[in-house]
Order: sequence, then structure tokens, then C-alpha cells
Amino acid sequence: MKLSTNRPVRHHAAQAGLVTLAALLALVAAAPAGAAQARHVTIEIHESFDDGFLSDACGTEVVVSIDATLNVTLVYNKAGLLVREIDPAGGGKITTSAPLLGNAFSFPFNSVIIDYGAGAAIGSTFTAKFVGLLGHVPGYIASDAGQGLFAGFVDGFDESGIPELQFTELLDQHGNFESGEDVVAAMCLALTA
Repeated sequence: MKLSTNRPVRHHAAQAGLVTLAALLALVAAAPAGAAQARHVTIEIHESFDDGFLSDACGTEVVVSIDATLNVTLVYNKAGLLVREIDPAGGGKITTSAPLLGNAFSFPFNSVIIDYGAGAAIGSTFTAKFVGLLGHVPGYIASDAGQGLFAGFVDGFDESGIPELQFTELLDQHGNFESGEDVVAAMCLALTA
């Protein structure tokens, strides 16, 4: 999946956490008709980007780096349309840093299961279930952890056939989730202290 970040979901730590997740998982290529119903893909992600929201909130440049080797399972229907994606936990980490100040913290990837219904197509809907550690600022605030279920739609496909996803709604969540304001304050404290 490739997540579009121009309209991030706004819930608890979504400003920081989902923007980070949105940059993470440029993963899925569509399969041709008659393809195997499931296949495994290894995806390498080594990217960094300036996080404008956190930079503004913290008053210093904030960079998010993603380093991962993901072993993804893609499931297709008989027509060759992608219907499910399973991204297991592990295999990567997200690092948030303030390079001008020399401070940083990291946390591991969490599990994601994306259900594309009858198949990924432009305008089709999906649900994405994130499970595990969803945000962590060691020593500054209790970790966001548990399960979050989001909805959205396929906004398009890139030149490689990778779905570009637009998250539109938080459907449900269970576990510990701190307020978005408290998470951003803890992130800024960890990066600027």
C-alpha cells in the first residue's frame, strides 16, 4: 500500500503517528488475472522525510526515518484483484529525530491487515487494522498500544500498480491511546530536552 498524507486521519496521535505510518509502507503491486491467490513479497524501505507538523509544533526541524525489511503476504481473488494485505510486526523501525539538537527515539513497526473488500480499484473502500505498539516516546508518556481500525478509499495507483490509500475515518480502537496533544507534547519534549 502507499498511503496518501494530504488528509491525515485526526485522532489521538494521528497527526504525528499516522503521518509517519503513511510514509512507511509503499508495498503492494497488483497481480495479473489468473495469478496465484497468495504471494509473499519482501519490501525494503529506507526513507527519511521532514515532518512539517512536528517541526512546527516542536520549533525545530523534525525528521522521520523508516528502515525496514518487510515480509508481506498479498492475497488476490480469482480475477487477480488484491483483496487482502498482511504486514506482520517486526522487520522495521521508525525513528523520529531532531538533527539540529542531536536527539532521537525509535519504535518498531506494528502489524497491519488491510481488507480491500471485492478488490482494490480506484474509489473502492478498504479497512485497515493496526495492531501492537502504535506510538512510543520512551520515558515521556505511556505508549499508544492496542488496536486501531481505520477506513478509507483507494485514491489511485502509482506507475507500478501500487494502491495509494486515503484514510478517512477511525472506526474503532482498543487499548491505551493518549490524547494527540499530550503525545505531541511528549514527542517535542523528547526531541528538544
